[in-house]
Amino acid sequence: MSVDEGTTRGPTPGTGPGATGAAHSRARILVASDCPSATGLKQDMQRHGYEASVAASGGAVLEMYHDYDLILLDADLPDLDGVSVCEIIRRTSDIPIIGFTAEAAEVDRVLLLESGCDDCVQRPYRARELVARIKAILRRTGTLRRAGARDGGADPDRLEFGTLVIVPSRREVELENVPLALTRKEFDLLHILAAEPDRIFGRQELMCEVWDYPEDNRITAQASRTIDTHVSSLRSKLGNSDWITTIRGVGFRFGVSAPEPAEAGSGADGARAAGGSAGGGPVPLRPRLVRLRSG
Repeated sequence: MSVDEGTTRGPTPGTGPGATGAAHSRARILVASDCPSATGLKQDMQRHGYEASVAASGGAVLEMYHDYDLILLDADLPDLDGVSVCEIIRRTSDIPIIGFTAEAAEVDRVLLLESGCDDCVQRPYRARELVARIKAILRRTGTLRRAGARDGGADPDRLEFGTLVIVPSRREVELENVPLALTRKEFDLLHILAAEPDRIFGRQELMCEVWDYPEDNRITAQASRTIDTHVSSLRSKLGNSDWITTIRGVGFRFGVSAPEPAEAGSGADGARAAGGSAGGGPVPLRPRLVRLRSG
């Protein structure tokens, strides 16, 4: 299995997301939950390029939702249940709403949908699936276009990790505002890992996702070397091996938040010279499997 030699180039200087005056669509998402993990979900949304805030009660949701483009609504809030909140909102607004329910709470899902939710998600859930559902609803309702017009651009799938920016729709990557030239397979590999930080991807799964390797075929030594070659090349281009962590005997994961630039340098060169964060080491990303409430 040969290495893909095609190249995905970074954005043209002055036109990419790091350029002065560049903007992208940031749909505004309201996370309606009083669970501690709601803050993590908010950060998840921000990492995927959305603006996000948390409302810890039904009353707060009813006061705040007018300023948002979509609501992630927990079925169980301390003052009003999610069904009541959804019914009240639907009297005056068609804002997209995604409800969250426990895995076994079929009645709650039915009630949320009947009260006006556009979709329901069981917890725990996969972050990539949730983001895909959000994008689908925003497209279907036209909210994404309105958000783009408001913000002057349209990059709803943009991923940000400090100074590392990934824009899948344009297949562009920037580090410290410097475009990185990646091959097609390097970009695909980086995007899959970064879309679900701290999730460990096995070699077999990566070969199937990136190289269309047959799922029922056992991974060969040659295929395994293909992954190692691409991971090594990505680490070199990112300037810090900690961006992709090897889990020995298991696979790989997107490992750390952005390293801070070294004091002795600036820009991308300074960041690569630093080899880590300003706090003395890489800051691990939080897990992406989120439980809004424990059943």
